[in-house]
Amino acid sequence: MNLGLLAIAAVAYVIGSIPTAWIVRRLTAGTDIRTEGTGNVGARNLYDVSQSKVAGIGVMLADMAKGAIIVFLAQYVHGSYFAATAWAAVGVVLGHNYSIFLKFDGGRGLATATGCLTAMNPLPLVFWILGYLTGNYVIRRQVHIASMSGIIATAVLAWSLPNSTLRATMFVDCADVTEFRIAVTGVSFVLFLRHIGAVREAIRLGLVDE
Repeated sequence: MNLGLLAIAAVAYVIGSIPTAWIVRRLTAGTDIRTEGTGNVGARNLYDVSQSKVAGIGVMLADMAKGAIIVFLAQYVHGSYFAATAWAAVGVVLGHNYSIFLKFDGGRGLATATGCLTAMNPLPLVFWILGYLTGNYVIRRQVHIASMSGIIATAVLAWSLPNSTLRATMFVDCADVTEFRIAVTGVSFVLFLRHIGAVREAIRLGLVDE
């Protein structure tokens, strides 16, 4: 890996680390969102503990923006060198999930991943929705299992579509769509790591419908 890739990955990580849900909760209620609700530093938990749709939606959009902005930044700096965009995407989701400002605590990354992947290509969002609905209505009616189903489906379907379909739907420069598939897989893996614990906890607490 060259220094340029390290630099863009580091910048992406720092931007991703900005804990928007934590900041909003601290400013509006003076509390640490990590000690409330599920403890997750994300839009859903912020909404649950604050009962504010404005706060929840605002944080969700801000987290999505983090992902999109870093993709556009990588494209602006490195142009058609898609490897930089891929590293930036993984870095920004890593930052959100393991924030340097919260001693490597954070959220689960879905909004940030949606922002960065959709800025590259809209299909991963479609894949995730299909996987989520399948998990929710076919496997188990439980949000974390449904989300995990969406994550797995996103990675699998990214490798299943023809090159021509992915190439035709790209929003950014990408000479080899295999690199895009690798980026999707990398982001999905980071999401998987943060969701597996939530799935185990839901099963342990008996929150999974039979």
